[in-house]
Amino acid sequence: MEWLQAAGWVAAPVMTAVIGALAGSLRESRARVRRHDEARDAEHAALMAGMRELMRDQLQKMHKRYVVEGAPMPYDEKERADSVYRVYHALGGNGTGTHIHDELMAAYVGGR
Repeated sequence: MEWLQAAGWVAAPVMTAVIGALAGSLRESRARVRRHDEARDAEHAALMAGMRELMRDQLQKMHKRYVVEGAPMPYDEKERADSVYRVYHALGGNGTGTHIHDELMAAYVGGR
């Protein structure tokens, strides 16, 4: 019976250390996952903002050519402008792009 009591005295601190180590490992693992998720979210936001700017730039170039300069806008360019706008809008594009899109859709059709 004494050996059982001695084993209890030894096992209690060992188990405490093991449980503490496991808890610390779990805490560090969760922190690492959280840091990874934050980095991924920041990268995703940057990519989406960059893509939105590229779409807006395309709309502005088309607007300059077909609205400001008055060049006839072929049907396939109208379809392309509409497609670019839909992507821009889905990425959170604002009202400026909507205004440009509306003017492009009202532009004179001609050519191809």
